[in-house]
Amino acid sequence: MDQERQLARDRLLVNTVARDYPGSEVSVSFPDSWQVVHRFRQMNKRLYVAGMPPSEERSRSDHFHGLSSEINRSLTTYRLYKLFEPRWTPLFQVAWDSRLGQGQIIGGGRNRVQLQPFGQAQIWKGERNAVIWECYLFEYGRERNDWRETLTTFWQAVERDAGVNRIFTQPHEPTFAEGYPEFLQTLGYAPDPDRERWWSKDRSAE
Repeated sequence: MDQERQLARDRLLVNTVARDYPGSEVSVSFPDSWQVVHRFRQMNKRLYVAGMPPSEERSRSDHFHGLSSEINRSLTTYRLYKLFEPRWTPLFQVAWDSRLGQGQIIGGGRNRVQLQPFGQAQIWKGERNAVIWECYLFEYGRERNDWRETLTTFWQAVERDAGVNRIFTQPHEPTFAEGYPEFLQTLGYAPDPDRERWWSKDRSAE
């Protein structure tokens, strides 16, 4: 049990970032919950894919329209993911003289790393199948020159974490102005022959 607790602590996003930025104070919402799924570099920047702890969901036969009741009932685990970028800020100690209205730096040496989310994904899964309901970058994330490469790596990290044979998704995304089906094709998805309005990918051979 102690080993399991240690592994859980090692996977925490704040602990991983603290190791990458020694001596820094790491700031993020829900610091005791986000678990690192993948970390990578893009354009010389460290980026982190993290997920909230999976939650058990009530089985529903009609959750996702167009998928069979058997598949729907099997999707009993939900997980939320975000893509984080560290924003680094130096911290200083300042002595403030209120009479003179002046301050003087008297110490420093620590930094704050604010983890800024700029992408999100949601997935429902069972033992063999999963649905990626959304996987996208926020507006300011899509302003990056490398946003498609970043989104691809984000998506693939979520796929690997799902650990299932087949993944379903829908061929439209409001934040992706044009070319979304072509983007899905580069990830290995194709229109599902048995389920109208759904695309799927078989990962059993990977």
